[in-house]
Amino acid sequence: LLECETQPNKKEEAERIVKEGKKGSWEVISVESTEVSRSPKAPFTTSTLQQAASSRLGYAPSRTMGIAQKLYEKGLITYMRTDSTTLSAQAVSEITSVIEKNYGKEMVHVRQYKTKSKNAQEAHEAVRPTHATAQSGGTTDDEKRLYRLIWERTVASQMRDAKLKRSKVTANIMTKSIPDFSVTGSVLLSPGWLAVDQDSRGDDVILPDLKQGDELNLTTLQSIEKQTEPPHRYTEAGLIKELEKRGIGRPSTYASILSTIEARGYVDKINKALHPTDTGEVVISFLEEHFSQ
Repeated sequence: LLECETQPNKKEEAERIVKEGKKGSWEVISVESTEVSRSPKAPFTTSTLQQAASSRLGYAPSRTMGIAQKLYEKGLITYMRTDSTTLSAQAVSEITSVIEKNYGKEMVHVRQYKTKSKNAQEAHEAVRPTHATAQSGGTTDDEKRLYRLIWERTVASQMRDAKLKRSKVTANIMTKSIPDFSVTGSVLLSPGWLAVDQDSRGDDVILPDLKQGDELNLTTLQSIEKQTEPPHRYTEAGLIKELEKRGIGRPSTYASILSTIEARGYVDKINKALHPTDTGEVVISFLEEHFSQ
């Protein structure tokens, strides 16, 4: 799906581009490719675990912490209230053995991660499986899904970078009487850590192997009117990320903060987004008036 590089701001121009594009013959103008590396993310802290469980599994932060508590009590994961991303030497040794056995020695890349948070209290390790050799854990479906998420992130953190070829394909009609159209996508060259954590691949566009001068068949061409939109509302994961960034709260309080603002009716959760209620607006106005500092 190619998009016009120069967005027209007048309806007449958009209609002209569509009209000429439909009767013209399309070809590839250029293909620009670069190889890029993607490094794995650090092992989970409390906040990143809550964010990943919210976006990947759809779990509310309080639900995530409840499941993690059960996994911890069963001895399956390390302590789940932490803002440290470090792993013990013993854990790293076990993880690298698992990688060598399942993915090959060449996939091992030992890394040490540093916590970005200025307020971090690194008394504990990152949230990780107690034994990396156990690829699954827990008794309920919730426990198994969260454990697998933790296992994948932990093992991936000690693996080689993924290698991708990112390409930009530009096309136009032969007469070049309209602006160029382009699309950016990628091809996976070497999976690296993505062999373990495949869901982190995202929604990359997979492009066919094209070269300059190739003819293209137009299937459809349409104009869509767009309005400037305000920033997206916070999701639970997004709000936790913002709290951590601003140094508000501790790993042990993120879930309770979210639970409280929902339980007291300050926000409504609509399709994952948090919308302030009338009550929430009044409370905020009161706080801003009397506690501005």
